[in-house]
This record gives sequence, structure tokens and C-alpha cells, in this order.
Amino acid sequence: MLNITLKAKEKLNQISAEKNIWPLQFLRLTIPPIWSGEGDFGIVIDNANEDDIQINFENKTILLIESLINESLSNSTLDYIESGKQIGFNLDIYPADNNISN
Repeated sequence: MLNITLKAKEKLNQISAEKNIWPLQFLRLTIPPIWSGEGDFGIVIDNANEDDIQINFENKTILLIESLINESLSNSTLDYIESGKQIGFNLDIYPADNNISN
């Protein structure tokens, strides 16, 4: 399963609250063609599907991931980074360690 850092979970929770989408819609980690922005992945607002993996934080669903995408990212880590060079989500497909929990 995709590893998601605490910082990423907190930011997803914050975005969900700011957009006031929960519990009717959710944030979804996705790839093209659903994602049409820069990069190989993105986060969009979407409805839940039967085969989605639901990531929960503080008793609510903060992220949906299609099961096939989740399988292909099973050793990856989603993080949220705020540094001088980068602000945003980062998907690391090369795991540095196995100490991050879902």
C-alpha cells in the first residue's frame, strides 16, 4: 500500500476542510487522463468508487486511490514538502526506508 506521511495526511485533511467537500466528495490521487496538470500524478476532487482504497485520518476519509494505482505505488511514499525550492505534494517512488506508516 502507498505510504503517506503524517505531514501529507495533515495537509490533505486541511485541503478537504478548506474546500468543504467531505463527506460528499473526496480528494483523489490520480494519473492522466483524469489528472491533466503537470507531472505524472495529481490530486483532484472526485466521488468515491467501489474499488477505491480509502485513506482515513482523524475519523474521515482524506484521500481516495484507485486500487490499481495503489498496487503500482505499493512501495512509494506521498509526502507534503514546504521548502525554499518546493511547496506541494511529492510522490517518491523509490522508498528510502520502511518506517512510515499508513
